[in-house]
Amino acid sequence: GASKERCHQETRREVGRAARMGGSWLNADGEPTVPMAEPCGTARHPRTWDLLWGTPGRAGLGCCACLLIAILVIVPLLLLVLGPSVVEMFFNAATLRVVNMTLADPTASRLYVEIYAEINNAGPVSAWLSSFNATLLDAGGRKLGWITHPDVHLVANQPATQHIRSYLTVIDAEAFREESQKLLAGRKLEWSVRGQTILRALGLPFAVTMRKRLDFEGARLDNFRARNVQIVSANASAGELYVDAEISFSSVSALEFLNMGTLEVELWYNPIANDPHRPGYGPASRRALGSRLCTPAMSAAGACGAGWEVSERIGTALFYGFKVRRGAIGSPRQPSLRASIRLWSSETSGRVAGRWAAQHEQSIISLGPINKAAYLDRVWQGLVHLDGSPVRLLTGALGSRETFVRGYDSQTGQECDVYRQGAEHCDKGALVMAHNPFHRRFALHSIEYDVYFEEQFEYDATFRVEALGLPLDLRAVSCAPTDAFARMRSKPGMWAFAPNHQGPDGAGYTGDAAERRAARLADEAVPFSPGGEAGAGTVPFFLTAFPMPGNAERTNRDGNTGPCVLGIATLDPFDCCMTTIFTAAGCKAAQRGRSHLDLLARGRATLEVDGLELVVYPDVRLPVSYTEDVLKFDVVRGTLLQDIGLLSRAGFTCDDVTFRGVSEPLWPQGQGRFPPPPAAPPPPAPPPGPPPPPPPPRVLA
Repeated sequence: GASKERCHQETRREVGRAARMGGSWLNADGEPTVPMAEPCGTARHPRTWDLLWGTPGRAGLGCCACLLIAILVIVPLLLLVLGPSVVEMFFNAATLRVVNMTLADPTASRLYVEIYAEINNAGPVSAWLSSFNATLLDAGGRKLGWITHPDVHLVANQPATQHIRSYLTVIDAEAFREESQKLLAGRKLEWSVRGQTILRALGLPFAVTMRKRLDFEGARLDNFRARNVQIVSANASAGELYVDAEISFSSVSALEFLNMGTLEVELWYNPIANDPHRPGYGPASRRALGSRLCTPAMSAAGACGAGWEVSERIGTALFYGFKVRRGAIGSPRQPSLRASIRLWSSETSGRVAGRWAAQHEQSIISLGPINKAAYLDRVWQGLVHLDGSPVRLLTGALGSRETFVRGYDSQTGQECDVYRQGAEHCDKGALVMAHNPFHRRFALHSIEYDVYFEEQFEYDATFRVEALGLPLDLRAVSCAPTDAFARMRSKPGMWAFAPNHQGPDGAGYTGDAAERRAARLADEAVPFSPGGEAGAGTVPFFLTAFPMPGNAERTNRDGNTGPCVLGIATLDPFDCCMTTIFTAAGCKAAQRGRSHLDLLARGRATLEVDGLELVVYPDVRLPVSYTEDVLKFDVVRGTLLQDIGLLSRAGFTCDDVTFRGVSEPLWPQGQGRFPPPPAAPPPPAPPPGPPPPPPPPRVLA
């Protein structure tokens, strides 16, 4: 019917199209040269296109078939090709922050590490990260070392904490040392972690390259302090003094050290920065200038800052069982570290010891360790605050009739005779009290101090004599302003005041009485028995006063710098201003209601321990008491001359001293540390009364 008619129409169209093309549409064999439709009425076989797209329903089935082919073939191909890159992109986009890191058990090429690190975001899908060897690189790309990274489970869109326990094998020792120096100096570092690993996500394994930034917060050891210093022993041949100390410090960083063993560090010192008499000296200035390490090698290479003081090495220190935990080392929870200090015998070490004995706090630079592997060599530079002695080495002094007015005869051990006051026989000075701050025995000798008052004194004085009842002004004195007192020294004869002195070892002197006395008068060492903060070890000793060079010329206004009494040295070995200044200072203190004077002593002494001699330089503030005999200076009191009435007085008192210039007036108070006297209250106002009567009216004439 209709379909057959449509077939014939299609045939006719094909024949017409061939005719229009020109030429025959049949070949030599009578076959059409153009494709012809099947003869009308014959059955045709269906084509694939017709099966899939011939009808709308078949078209829908075709789309579903293509989509299924894409899912089963193309998507896996895309996952295999692009998946690792996508997963790696999400994984490496997260940052890695070190929460805590512990270093322990260092060897020649590796050390044990335990790290808690946090990934801020694991990515859009959960995954398992397989273990691998991770390489640590610094910001410049240098390979520092490698560790074994463990398996880690990553939860989608959540931070993840990694716990790593591994040995860190050092690759570049110099790079590792430089980075460790920055880290221990408190600088924040950015390292990176590199490595090849397998990441399992969506049930599929992906080979990824880990490139992750690792942030380190700087680590600082704060409040590093050495206290409870104790002399242990000495090695005279090596020139070393061995001292123990307790070390405390605090740490708030994420870096901790355990099982580091014994660390040996160098000790460096800046003498000028720690000088308490330096202009502008103070705790902040001392710490700032004392922390500048400028070794002689650094100075020669021009590696020090402009104007930096060249540091001097004073020895080494051994820190036993060194560890650093977050918190305070030296607290009840974490006991202090024990350190053994090897102090070299040198002038700088002597200044450290002297300032410690004078109870000054000091700043010492430590640099180390120097006994570990190359990758840890001198990675830490810290400032150690050395506390001063808990007790004073020199606790006080006494000026009295016996010590300063009359003196002790260095040849007989008795009180000096009036006619034997010369320096070759008679020692005048002060009795000094000292205390041993250590728990072991040591000795001091060759002591020499320049002693100054805390203020200047300017005065006139009169040396008066009363012979046979007749008063006589023997000598008028006028002294220019000065704060210098005397140069005090230890010398043979210093034990003349102590007939029971038992010698340097406490065992006493040997021989008969004369030999023991000669040995005592020849002894010039001060032995200290074991003491300490709560122990014994207190010893008195005598220091002889000598004129301070050049002071007589500066103070005696009349230019007379010879012996004060009649110019005879055997009657008075000192010039007039030195003879009178102790009494004048005592009179001024008495006017202020004080029973002692504050003196500053600057000098040196030789410390002897186990045959080692170390010259120390203690600068101390020394309270000196005085007796009434000093205020009433009289060389003949209690002598035969006074008893027989031949010479009843020879000296001066506070009434004979007139203060002038810088020392006058004493009143009103309110100058220096002396408070002003309380102001007198105003007189009371008269009580109110009735008003006065008005004046009478004026009467005009």
